[in-house]
Amino acid sequence: MAGKKDEDRKDIKDSRRKEIVNAAFELMLEKGYEDTGIQDILSKIGATKGCIYYYFKSKKDVAIAVIEEVIKPHYQSVWGDFYKSDDPLKALCHVIDGIYDSDAARLSKTGCPLGNLILEISAKDAVLANHTNAVITIWRSFLETGLKKAKDIGIIPKSFDISKVSDFIIASFEGCIMMSKSNQSKETLKGCFSSLKNYISSLRAG
Repeated sequence: MAGKKDEDRKDIKDSRRKEIVNAAFELMLEKGYEDTGIQDILSKIGATKGCIYYYFKSKKDVAIAVIEEVIKPHYQSVWGDFYKSDDPLKALCHVIDGIYDSDAARLSKTGCPLGNLILEISAKDAVLANHTNAVITIWRSFLETGLKKAKDIGIIPKSFDISKVSDFIIASFEGCIMMSKSNQSKETLKGCFSSLKNYISSLRAG
C-alpha cells in the first residue's frame, strides 16, 4: 500500500513539473525568454513561488528543461525518421508539408520556438546556447543521414556535400518561418516552404 502511495505522489510531482515546463514553453514562445518571469509562470499555472523552486533553481533551469523536454523531443519526433523512406528527398518534402499543415497558423504568429531562443540568447548566455546548439546538431544529423542515404542509392549526385546542404536546409527552413512571422502571414510561409521544397527536389541526380 505504501508503494502505491509513493507512486501516486511521484505521479503528482511529475505532473506538476511538466505543467511548469509546458507553461514556460508557451510563455517564452509568446513573450520571449527575457520577458518571461517566474511570476508569469506562477500566474499561468496558479501556483506559489515555492512550487517552482521545488523543481528548479532558476528561470534558466526552467528554460533548459523547455529545450530538453519539449523542443528537442519535438525535433526528434518530426525529423528523426524521414531517412527510412525509399525516397528520402520526397519524405523530407512531406515533413515540411506536415509542419505547414499542422502548425502554420502558430508559426506565422509566434515564430519557431528554437529559432526564437537562438536569436534571443545565443550571444547572451553560453549555457542556454549550448542547449539550443545541441538541438541544431541533432537536427543536422537527421538531415545528413537522410541525404547520405539518398546519395548512396543514387538519388542525389555523389559530389554533393551533404553537410553544407543540410545547413542550407536548416537556414532556409528557419528563414521561412522568420519571414512569415515578420509578415504575420501563412501565405508567406507557404510560398517560402514551396521554394525550399523545390530546392530539395532539384538535388536529384540527372
